[in-house]
Amino acid sequence: MDYDSKKLEEARKQTIRWEAWKREEVEARQRGLEFKMYWEKRHKEDRDAWRLKDFANAIDKMSRAGYKGKHGDFEVPAERYEELNALYMQATVGDYDGNTALKCGQYWKKHSGKTQIEAIREYIKLTNQTLTKYGWNPPEGWV
Repeated sequence: MDYDSKKLEEARKQTIRWEAWKREEVEARQRGLEFKMYWEKRHKEDRDAWRLKDFANAIDKMSRAGYKGKHGDFEVPAERYEELNALYMQATVGDYDGNTALKCGQYWKKHSGKTQIEAIREYIKLTNQTLTKYGWNPPEGWV
């Protein structure tokens, strides 16, 4: 092999290495985008799972709202229950369906147009305010 053919062979090998590096760089960027999309999806699913868990917890605690015991008797007003029931219906069923048999119908109409997430957040917030103001009776074994 003469000098020129050696140089051409070396240049060809460097071109192959350069093309391989560019291909690997594109593949690495693609893997990075795929991982980012996976992570964002998983993060959203985790947030949704925690929100639903908090919602279920709030529903359970509202079933025991209003403290009755040695420190007094604090009854939750019926309007507050109707407001919470309306938010529950908005979160689980959706917009008001015209059912006039429900006591919470007038409150449910006010919440029409809210997304499920907004209704759940508001339900949890209102539950926390109610339990702070009126207390709750913990289940057996908690005390």
